[in-house]
Amino acid sequence: MAKIPLEHRLTPKQKLMELLSWSESSIDRRLREDLDFPRPVRLGPRTVRWRLAEVLAYIDSLPLAEEEWR
Repeated sequence: MAKIPLEHRLTPKQKLMELLSWSESSIDRRLREDLDFPRPVRLGPRTVRWRLAEVLAYIDSLPLAEEEWR
């Protein structure tokens, strides 16, 4: 089986929740309120996925906790 390059990998909401350690409602809130949060792509009438590379880039863009406590 060929390995899928990171830029082409898609992840479901459940895996996104695990990756970010957020609840489903937290992800839904980010989709409504945070214009920088990655948008899902629609694969079918009831199927959406997120581009993993975009999610990882978003995580990398988050501020470090230490910056808030200085």
